[in-house]
This record gives sequence, structure tokens and C-alpha cells, in this order.
Amino acid sequence: PLEGFLFPATYDFTKRTSSSQLVAAQLKAFRANWAKVNLAYARSKNLTPYDVLTIASMVEEETPAPEERQLVAAVIYNRLHRHMTLGIDAALRYGLDIPGTESIHESQLQNPTPYNLRIHAGLPPTPIGNPGLASLQAAAHPAKVDYLYFVAKPDKKHHFFTASEAAFEAYKAAHGYK
Repeated sequence: PLEGFLFPATYDFTKRTSSSQLVAAQLKAFRANWAKVNLAYARSKNLTPYDVLTIASMVEEETPAPEERQLVAAVIYNRLHRHMTLGIDAALRYGLDIPGTESIHESQLQNPTPYNLRIHAGLPPTPIGNPGLASLQAAAHPAKVDYLYFVAKPDKKHHFFTASEAAFEAYKAAHGYK
């Protein structure tokens, strides 16, 4: 139940710091940072604060590139608006505990876990990680673009974004993705 609420930051603690003290510090930091997030736009899209937190967790897990956070959030918003599956593999990794260093196997893509956003529409049932402030802000204020698709570029840090399914499929094929 704490997933999403343990704010990622650097914390000072000693040998005597208990795990409950560390969790309390993370929750306090979350509350302080969450208070900085304006949820008006998300509310206008009928998203709850918990939905924004869940979106932020996916943004955090999907891209290490700060300049892409709002773009990833925009894809999520756009796909939700169109009632499309999100296809966020980070959620499947979370649901099946697949390390980021391992490939997702074809059989795992068919797993019925509610975190398999290739087969289930909507958001996952819970956040899939603990987002920082930049991801919280991006989830509350996505870029104003029409993108519906993104896929990792070969550098594994950046993504190719497009509104075209054909361009998305062509990019995947050109780079050996399924």
C-alpha cells in the first residue's frame, strides 16, 4: 500500500535509524512534494489524484530522460482518452517482477496480471514505483502533443514518439523490436 508514496530522495540516517523512521521521512517528503503539484488539468480530464500518482510512477519507470517525461505522460493521457490499452511494459515488469536487465518473454506478454497493460485497458491497479517530483509534475501536466506511441531508441535512454501506428511499427521493425 505504500508503493508510490515513498518519495525517492537522499536521506540522512544513522545505525540507529529504524526502518519506520525512514518510511516516515519518505512519507513526509512525499507530502511536501505532492503539495507542489497542481492537479487542475488532471481533474479536468476526470483523473483522480491517485490516477496522477499512478501515471507518474509509470513515467518514472519508463524514461530516464527528463525531457521525455511530459511526452510519456501525454501518450498515456491520449491513449486513456481513446480507450486504448497503454502498452506500458514497465507495469508488466512490476506485476511479474521482471528485472529491467532481462528481456520480456513472449509468454509473459500474455500473462493475465492486471499489470499487463498490453491486454488490459486503463491504468494498473496501483502505482508501479515511487516517482520523483519531475514525474509527478509531468503526470499532472503532460505535453500538448498528439502522440499515441513510443518505443525505446537503441541508446535505451531515449524514445521515438509518434501519432502514427504505421510509423511506430516501422520503427520497431527497423530496430528489431517485436
